[in-house]
Parts: sequence; C-alpha cells; structure tokens
Amino acid sequence: MDKKRLIKSLEPEDLKGFEEFIEGQPSDTSFLPKGVGGAKKEVAGFEHFTFLTNDSVRLTKLKFLLSEKLPFSSRFDQSGKLIQEQKEEIELLKKKMFEVCDKAGSPYRKSISEIFNSFFEPPKV
Repeated sequence: MDKKRLIKSLEPEDLKGFEEFIEGQPSDTSFLPKGVGGAKKEVAGFEHFTFLTNDSVRLTKLKFLLSEKLPFSSRFDQSGKLIQEQKEEIELLKKKMFEVCDKAGSPYRKSISEIFNSFFEPPKV
C-alpha cells in the first residue's frame, strides 16, 4: 500500500517531516552491517526530532482550538437559531414538494392512482 496516498488527505503542514520520516525508514531492518551505523543513527535521530517537533506544533494548534475557540462558541451559542432556521426550511420544502406532487397531472399522483386502482378496483370479467 502506498503510504503517501494514505496521508494525502491530511493537512500538508501537519505532515511536514512525517512523510520524510516514513520514506526514510527501510523496509528491511537488517540493512546495516554489525558495528557500523553511527552516521545513520544521527540522521534517524534528526528525522525523529523533526517529526516530534512538527507533532508538537500540531498538538499546540489542537490545544489552542480546544481552549480558545470552543469556549467562544459555547458563550455565543447559535445552535438554537440554526436549528430553527433548518426547521423552517424543511417546512418550506415540504410545502413546495406537496404542491408539486398534488397537481392533477403529476407523475406521483398517476403512480398512486395506478397502485390504488390495481388493489381496490373491481375485478374485470
């Protein structure tokens, strides 16, 4: 599975460093000979540091959202008004839909009359 495709749906700045970290990981864990790898460990450590730094920034943004934005929305709650507007819009759409369906030549009325007549019409001899 392509790892890039899995993370493309997230915000690019939140993934900065993480993608490089994932691409830098070898598929085979026994790629280094025994006793060698000091330079590779330094690079891996830097990649981990970059990933952790970017993750820290992401978590800070999340903390800001939870501490600053959500209390604002709870103090100035608009959900009641929005729900009322949606109810009014639903009622308006129901009224318009009924008017369209109630016309004498409407396909809905024809279908209902065919169904009704097929069940309750006297049998034809």
